[in-house]
Amino acid sequence: MKKKKRPFLAVLLPALLIAISLSAVYLLFLKRDMGVAPKRPAIGFTPAAVKKVPRKHTDGADMGMPLEIGVNKASWRPKVAIIIDDLGYHRDLDLQFIRLDLPLSFAILPWAPFTKAATQEASGRGREILLHQPMEPRDYPCIEPGVGALLLSMDEALLKGTLHKNLRQVPGARGVNNHMGSSFTENRGKMSMVLRELKKLGLFYVDSRTTNETVGLEEAKKIGVPAAERTIFLDNNPAREAISGQIRKLMMAAKRSGSAIGIGHPYGQTVDMIRKYQNALKREVFLVPVSELVR
Repeated sequence: MKKKKRPFLAVLLPALLIAISLSAVYLLFLKRDMGVAPKRPAIGFTPAAVKKVPRKHTDGADMGMPLEIGVNKASWRPKVAIIIDDLGYHRDLDLQFIRLDLPLSFAILPWAPFTKAATQEASGRGREILLHQPMEPRDYPCIEPGVGALLLSMDEALLKGTLHKNLRQVPGARGVNNHMGSSFTENRGKMSMVLRELKKLGLFYVDSRTTNETVGLEEAKKIGVPAAERTIFLDNNPAREAISGQIRKLMMAAKRSGSAIGIGHPYGQTVDMIRKYQNALKREVFLVPVSELVR
């Protein structure tokens, strides 16, 4: 029996030794694959497949705003309206303003010698027209506001009748602003009578703010009349340097608040300075008819 087992053992023992050796080698390689971290690339190196493109400043593009710088800037430009008051007495100057390649608004006085000419020229060029309604000033009758004025002594029927006659002098007027009126615009009762009539007619109101005590804008909002108020007079000082400064102030006021309204008058210096600033007004702000700024 012992002699028969020896050949079997002679074969079995080497086979076991080989199996044990192979198992040991397999476990050694498996341990290395599971326990050794992959080698990191050198600092500062980024594989080409994941290389990042440097980010550019896009002025808010990450928030969904336009990437094109010109479009982005334009979308944030403030709005400016410029009203030229007192048209109707200076035909040549009136026409110079109206013929500027700018969307100015024109407040035309009723019953003036060139009211009709100014109205027709402005209408023909698609410019926005307002009735420049005379109202009683604080020093009346020493200071005369002109033909067609609304006076504190008038009752409601006379106020409305006068307003309607004046509007017929300026056909196509989309709104009204006051000429003088430092006394009338402080009177809540009289202003409410006028503003209620403007509401019936579908007209807006711009308070020229000839007095700090005006109630015009407040009453208009209460009644529901679309309204706004003057921000800056451009030419209370008619010197060219002063007008230049006021135009710059108007644009700065618009940039602070989002919009602003300037009022100028038919002076040669004023038309010259608006012409000088024409490109800056187009570039730095949106110049719009004043109807776009009433609320």
